Amino acid sequence: MGFSLGEEAIELPRGAWAAGARTLLMRDGRPVLGLTQGAFRSYLFPVFTPAGFAVTSESPADHPHHHSVWVGADHVNLHVPAEQRAEVYSYNFYVNDVFQGRAPGRILQTGLEGREDGDAMLLTQQLRWLGPREWGAPDGRHVLDETRVIRVRHLAAHRAFQLEITSSLAAPAWPVSIGPTRHAWFNARVGPGMAPIHGGRSRVAAPGAARLAWHACTGPVGGDHVAGLAMTAWPAASVNDWYASPWGVMTANPCLSRALRIEPGDAALTLTARLLVYDGQPDDDRIEQALMDSPAPEA
Repeated sequence: MGFSLGEEAIELPRGAWAAGARTLLMRDGRPVLGLTQGAFRSYLFPVFTPAGFAVTSESPADHPHHHSVWVGADHVNLHVPAEQRAEVYSYNFYVNDVFQGRAPGRILQTGLEGREDGDAMLLTQQLRWLGPREWGAPDGRHVLDETRVIRVRHLAAHRAFQLEITSSLAAPAWPVSIGPTRHAWFNARVGPGMAPIHGGRSRVAAPGAARLAWHACTGPVGGDHVAGLAMTAWPAASVNDWYASPWGVMTANPCLSRALRIEPGDAALTLTARLLVYDGQPDDDRIEQALMDSPAPEA
């Protein structure tokens, strides 16, 4: 049957309405992941292993803005000309509330296409980053345009799905700078049983021994089953700082100590990460092999 894409339809009582929308990616009739549009951003939830076990958390009580697998940053600055100088409008695209004085913006999906590409499924989202409603911008200022491409592959030999997420950003009208900040860019929040604070196992690539830096969390996911999630920035030579917490969040951050700047009319800023969603307890070499596994080039 292969991959297929369709809307998740839920019958609601008369007069009720959903606060978001979800499109499900299926493989052989079973869900692989959901592309979920929430009130503040678009993210991946749920996320399943090939055996059908969910491995991420959506809006946990301790950090309700942790949305499973998501892209975001809490220091996004719009540089707007004003007479003889530029004014900086600072927004937060990470926390679902005012954070350190910056009001929350929204990342909204405006288009989605899916197509099979060899052994992979390519999901292409068009997203618009909008600032909060404010005086002079009742619909929110148009800060960024993003094309997000998610390549999903089933690696049967590794009992895993490989998710490659490429985020390409363009400034539609004014320059934008992102960071420096510790809250950016690719993020994953694992399920509670996989978090170290609840007995899960957290691992990192051995320094000097691996060809790429990665983090992984493995733990029980129900029914005596063990599963995990690993993340790496891609390509392996890309510059990223890492953050991993005991409560189960992993972040690959290209702008911890330097700002990323996007100018109107310039080529898009492109960032990529790979995730591995796996069943069982693979050793370090197997995790690295699966993360490094690349699709054949397009014909």
